[in-house]
Amino acid sequence: MNTLSAKNRSAYWDNIKGILIFLVVFAHILSQLQDRFETINATVDYIYMFHMPAFIFISGFFGKSERSHSFESIIKLIFLYFIFNSIMGFIYGFTSLLQPMYSCWYLVALIVWRITTHHIAKFKKINLILFVTALFIGFYPDIDNTFAAARIIGFYPYYMIGYQLSEEKSVALINKKYIRRAADGILFLMGAGGIAFTAYQYFRYTDDALLMIGYQQPIEVFGRIVLYLTAFLTIYALRCLSPDRKIPLVTMFGRNSLWIFILHRPFTLMLSDYICDLSLPIIFLLSVPSSLGLCILLGNDVIAKYMNLFLQAGTDIFLSDKKKVNYPSSKVNGLPASSSS
Repeated sequence: MNTLSAKNRSAYWDNIKGILIFLVVFAHILSQLQDRFETINATVDYIYMFHMPAFIFISGFFGKSERSHSFESIIKLIFLYFIFNSIMGFIYGFTSLLQPMYSCWYLVALIVWRITTHHIAKFKKINLILFVTALFIGFYPDIDNTFAAARIIGFYPYYMIGYQLSEEKSVALINKKYIRRAADGILFLMGAGGIAFTAYQYFRYTDDALLMIGYQQPIEVFGRIVLYLTAFLTIYALRCLSPDRKIPLVTMFGRNSLWIFILHRPFTLMLSDYICDLSLPIIFLLSVPSSLGLCILLGNDVIAKYMNLFLQAGTDIFLSDKKKVNYPSSKVNGLPASSSS
């Protein structure tokens, strides 16, 4: 197969996103309980080493289209941020009007990446520039979650590398015999796991370190380098392991990952409060089906249909007819990992 159909491409990438969004929900249920059990703390930290980097990489891959950085697309992101960040702020209280609430930082980051990437990608050695910048901003703790600045800069290399991945190279990997690339994926995943385990024992990553907030000790710059290595190995492993056919529920979760991502946080916070006093085995036993249930509840096609209508209606308020562009149907639907919206 020389070209990749929209259907197959959607299933392939949506499978990766489906696994990732499940891990997002699962980690967020457990994240409020990290202080109670070291096992929970380690589980959340290991997930945080790669789940958002992988989402960002995929967002970059689908950020090449004109649609992704169109005026309408940016307005959609701004609309989503204003509505859902405000809701979270009113429910839980704003820490600062300049700091995004919970997962809403990613919407701010996408706005910046989508506006800037197609311009700065033209510079030679842009990857080196972004990596060096991402490492050095860690020495300046004043660059924090204000306007998601630390995360925008720290995670930018993942977006750029995804942006630079050509569809031809993506197709070439997908078209490899699945048994062969799955074997490669397992090897890369084992390698990433070994590096992650070793680095975790040595650097003892804090939540701030995993979220690209400033270093507490200068040696943490080396810990960030290892995080990049671990995440890129895992991303490649996921690309090798993902089949290019639909998987029940998983593909749907990936297709509708935007709405799971946007809507899940209040539910995970409530669940965390509910299970916080339980024993460790029971917490894990309840967290897995709860994560699956939330993904089904918030990521089914019915919810997605009405939320997409809500998003389009909200966006149309700010668009004149001249600025409305009829783009071809997106090959992969949903955010935070595609070019749509």
